[in-house]
Amino acid sequence: MSPAKALRRALSRTADVLWDLALVTQAVGIDTRDQDGVIAGLGPHDLLLLLDGPEGAVGLAAIDRAVMTGLVEVQTIQQVTQMPVDTDRVLTQTDAAMMAPLIDGALERMAANLEDHPLHPQIEGYRFGAMIEDARAAGLLLDAASYRVFRTEVDLALGRRRGPLTVVLPERPRRAGTASTDAADSAPHEELLARVPARLDVVLTRLTLPLNRARTLQPGDLLHLPQDTLGRVEITAGGGQMVARGRLGQMNGMRAVRLDWPAPKRAADPSERAGESEEAPPPEAPADPPKQDATPAQAESLPDLPPLDLPVTGAEFDFSGVHAATQAGLGGLDPAEDFSAASLDFDFEENFEE
Repeated sequence: MSPAKALRRALSRTADVLWDLALVTQAVGIDTRDQDGVIAGLGPHDLLLLLDGPEGAVGLAAIDRAVMTGLVEVQTIQQVTQMPVDTDRVLTQTDAAMMAPLIDGALERMAANLEDHPLHPQIEGYRFGAMIEDARAAGLLLDAASYRVFRTEVDLALGRRRGPLTVVLPERPRRAGTASTDAADSAPHEELLARVPARLDVVLTRLTLPLNRARTLQPGDLLHLPQDTLGRVEITAGGGQMVARGRLGQMNGMRAVRLDWPAPKRAADPSERAGESEEAPPPEAPADPPKQDATPAQAESLPDLPPLDLPVTGAEFDFSGVHAATQAGLGGLDPAEDFSAASLDFDFEENFEE
C-alpha cells in the first residue's frame, strides 16, 4: 500500500470509529521540503500541533480552520453545520486537545497500514504533543535537515466543511543494522550517497514539427499524439539516457507511471553451451501408425436409423411394364443372345493417325 493511500484510509477510518463522521480525502500530495519550505507552506489561520516522535523527533500537523470547526462541532453538538467560520477567534489549547483523537488514531493506523513499507520506521511512533502558537514558534522547534510533507484535502459530512490537513514528519537517519546486516559488504560512503537526490524525467512522447510551426506554438494549442503514447512512456536519467519504460495511468487521483523494467537476459547454462558444439543425432523417423480397420469401428459408431415408412409396398409394383420397356430400348435385340463370344475389330493405329 502506498503512503498516500494509507493516510487516506487512516483518516477516514478514524473519523468513522470515533464519531461516525463521513470524512473523505480528495487528494494526497507527498513532498520533501526543508525547514523554510515547511514554514512557508503553513496557512495564517491554521491550527498548528506539535507531534512527539521516537528518540526526540519532532513533527508537525496543520489543520485548516474550517476542518477544525467541523471536528469541534461533531464532538459538541454531534453534527457538522455550515455556519460561517470565525477566522478572528483566538485558538486555544481546548481546540488542540479536541484534535488529538483524530491525529493519534490516524497516525497509528497509517503506520499499521505501512508495516511492510520502507517508510514504516519514518512514520511509526508519533503522537499529539502540544499546541504551537504560530508559524514562527514552529520554525524554532523544527530542527531536522529535511521533512516529508503529507498534504490532503479533507471533506467533512458530504461537503459541509472542506479544507487542507497537513502532516509534517522529519526524515530520521536509519538505525544501525537496517541498511545492511554485514558491514563488510557495504561501501564506506553508502549511507551518504543514498541521500543524494536522483532525478528521473518521464517522457510522454517525441514529436517532429517544422520550425515555423514550433515557433508559433502558444498555450492552449493542441498537439496530436500517437495512439500508443500512453503505453510507451520513457523514464530517463542523467543526460537523457533511458533507464526503463512504463505506462501512464492514475493512482489515488494522481498521475502515475507503471514501470516496465527491462527483463534481464538469462545466462546460458555451461552444459547447454557445451552441447551446442556436439553434433546432434538425427531425429528418429516417426513410427508408422498401426493400420486400423475402420469398418467395424464405423459400424459400431453409426446410430440406429429409424424404420422407413414408405407410402407403397412391393406388392403394388408391376414389373411387367419395366421388362417390356427394357426390351423396347434394346432395339429388337434378344437379351438372351450371348455377346461374350462375338469378335470385335478395332484399328487403333488408324484412329491415332487421324
